[in-house]
Amino acid sequence: MARSNMTDKKNSRSKKAALEAAPAEHHAYVQLAEILKERILNEYKCGDKIPSEAALSRDYGLALMTVRQAVGVLAEQGLLERVPGRGTFVKELSWSGAPFFIDGLVETVRSRQTKVNIIKSEVRRANAQVAAQLGIELGDSVIFLRRHIEGEEGTLLVQEGYLLLDPRRPVVEAELEATYLTGLFTGSGQGLIKKAALSITPIILDEENARTLAVPVGSVGFNLEYAFFDSGLSPLAVGRFISPENRLKLSARIGIN
Repeated sequence: MARSNMTDKKNSRSKKAALEAAPAEHHAYVQLAEILKERILNEYKCGDKIPSEAALSRDYGLALMTVRQAVGVLAEQGLLERVPGRGTFVKELSWSGAPFFIDGLVETVRSRQTKVNIIKSEVRRANAQVAAQLGIELGDSVIFLRRHIEGEEGTLLVQEGYLLLDPRRPVVEAELEATYLTGLFTGSGQGLIKKAALSITPIILDEENARTLAVPVGSVGFNLEYAFFDSGLSPLAVGRFISPENRLKLSARIGIN
């Protein structure tokens, strides 16, 4: 029994040392969450029950509320699952909703050298496709925009879009902010834009766009079609970005980050 007590004390000291070794700038519950995440990755299997919050509090010498916060963080991240009356268990990871990231375009957006030049801005009559996309009548007035997203090396992207012409709300200003790519490609859109959808398809660049993007006519590019929606999920703007193939880089992050 004495040997068992000595082993328990040694394990407890080891756990406290791990906690003290965590970055000092982190709050205690964040430090504990990182330690528990490491144990989940290396020690536990899906479905395993982890020690109770009281046991963790005792082992790491932390207040019960601090332990509860750490476990809550991991539960929000989808690593742990609290089962009332039974305890806390390692949750099975689900990869079905893996997000994709457009790293090349995000880098372009965040560069201070990137500028947006308006090439054309005019009122047009909506054709059948635009009317259907914006939920308006055929022939209704819309704003057409063509813009070039410029960098130090020249034009990086061509953008063409249609906006609702509605004097009751500042759609143009909101779309200008969002179409500066911040909302669509980095997830930081604000204002009227509450939802965005994006689809990507390969295309062969026509003469006008190839010349603008400084690539040979007939080069492979990508067509990135977008739609912006307001809080009522009504469409505000639709359009597309045209990119040369070497400008687009897709990556997926799956599992635990």
